[in-house]
Amino acid sequence: MTWAALVSAAVGAALALSGSLLVEVRRDRRQAFRERQASRRQASVDFVLALGGALNALRDAARSGADPQTLARDTTSAVGDSGLYAAREHILMSGTPALVTAAEVAFHALIDVRNAVRSGAALTSEAYHTAYHRHSETMWQFRLAVRADLGERGLTPSVVQQRDWSDRDRCRSCDEPAPASS
Repeated sequence: MTWAALVSAAVGAALALSGSLLVEVRRDRRQAFRERQASRRQASVDFVLALGGALNALRDAARSGADPQTLARDTTSAVGDSGLYAAREHILMSGTPALVTAAEVAFHALIDVRNAVRSGAALTSEAYHTAYHRHSETMWQFRLAVRADLGERGLTPSVVQQRDWSDRDRCRSCDEPAPASS
């Protein structure tokens, strides 16, 4: 065997190996991207479900008519027991800046609902509805941020038969006429 053939075979083997390695690196990167995206999707779903669970527990606390001390304990438990803090941490650590921003706005809007209920706001009160409808808007903004992160098209309120994202058009308390003043 001549040196030229040996060198040619070695160069060919090196090129084939490097090509295979390059294909494998690209495949690994695509797989890592899909895994990160799946993790963010799951974190986002967990966060929305935790927000929903906390909101439902806050509604229950508002209906209870409890004394202020019990109401303070119940509203704290409503948020703490929902898993919201853990879901929030997952978003904070793995979310894109847009997701983290939208999640924080939604989280603080829920805390405003908690504070309204904690202060004794009834479900039909203006204080509750101001906080609730802001929360509803921020939930939709978070959902839209998740859709954008996943490469999905945006939505408009009309797609889900709403006038806006605040949920006022479906709110029984907001649809009721204001009491006549005397």
